[in-house]
Amino acid sequence: MRVWMADGNLYTLSDVYRHELKIKRSTFIGTVAPARSKAEAQAFVRQISNEFHDASHNCFAYRMDPSSFRYSDDGEPSGTAGRPILSMIEKYQFIQVVLVVTRYFGGIQLGTGGLSRAYARAAEETLQKVSRRPVICYQQLRLHYDYSFIRAVHTLLEKYGGKVVESEYQHQVHAVVEVPREFASEFQTMLQQQTAGRIVVEECR
Repeated sequence: MRVWMADGNLYTLSDVYRHELKIKRSTFIGTVAPARSKAEAQAFVRQISNEFHDASHNCFAYRMDPSSFRYSDDGEPSGTAGRPILSMIEKYQFIQVVLVVTRYFGGIQLGTGGLSRAYARAAEETLQKVSRRPVICYQQLRLHYDYSFIRAVHTLLEKYGGKVVESEYQHQVHAVVEVPREFASEFQTMLQQQTAGRIVVEECR
């Protein structure tokens, strides 16, 4: 079992992973997958629900970013399934993921507290077994510069792991670029230094 400490970074995963456990005769099956959009997450929930169509419940949560998420108890008492699943996704700092916890009822009532703990445990054990990969958050910048600075701009973009999103060539070059957020400030400073302050940089909102 991995022990992860909160480090302020955000993570996703590359592959689908499944974990099964039994709690007081009920079988809980956690299935987690990457999801780059709400539509992709919802399609995955339907896929798992179809796969386990005979299950008592297919509860889920997905999280696109810290402010965009959804969860469902799928017939379990309100607040006992979806929210505990989401809490584990948040605890392990995942975004762009969807996690479905399927339950086959084993005949023993768990109570609301027991259900919450069971779904949280199933979600946590599933997430603890996956390999996380960092999500790089980008800052978009709008640049305006003379043609003579094209090479300098592209060299710095390569150095800082950035890329050109769009560009327009008129009397000057007008470009929108993306740079990893952690390097955005240093990238702007270096641009000004290498162009003697003759480049205009605007942050895209």
